[in-house]
Amino acid sequence: MFIDYYLYIFAYYNKIENNHEKSKHKICSFSTCHSISIRNRVTTSCSKDDDNGHEQPVQGTIDAAVGTYKGKLNTSDTNGVYEWFDAIVIVTKEGSNKLKITAKSGEEYSYVTPKTFTVETCACFGENTQDIVSLTGSLEGIFHYYGSNKNISVSTDEQSATDVYFHFDGVKQ
Repeated sequence: MFIDYYLYIFAYYNKIENNHEKSKHKICSFSTCHSISIRNRVTTSCSKDDDNGHEQPVQGTIDAAVGTYKGKLNTSDTNGVYEWFDAIVIVTKEGSNKLKITAKSGEEYSYVTPKTFTVETCACFGENTQDIVSLTGSLEGIFHYYGSNKNISVSTDEQSATDVYFHFDGVKQ
């Protein structure tokens, strides 16, 4: 459903641009639409008989995402923006559908707030992949595990005045 809405907005924007109309009622620019799509999750459902000739991926467990990751972590506060390259985060399993993301202790960036995401498996980012994503509407933020290359992308949201949000992109070690 979200994809249809996104495509509608993108098509509407292109129609305005192609007609060279300048309108105060333009819904959004491509970059705005793109950022909306990054912030939201795409959900799909398929019936058992609706495989379009493609083999459906085997649904797995969330264990594939558990491990140590190395990559870029950034955060900000009123004093500025902070980035760390070669940052380490640890993903642990907290139940059959929960993953906890924690920055490695003892590091300069260790003060960011750990988050526990409720997740599900899917073939979200390609055919026959085992990807793991946070549920749509998650208050903790967004968690994506890309099964094809064993990378994660995590963006956390503050849920209290003491939370320190962070964004992390990294590869499994």
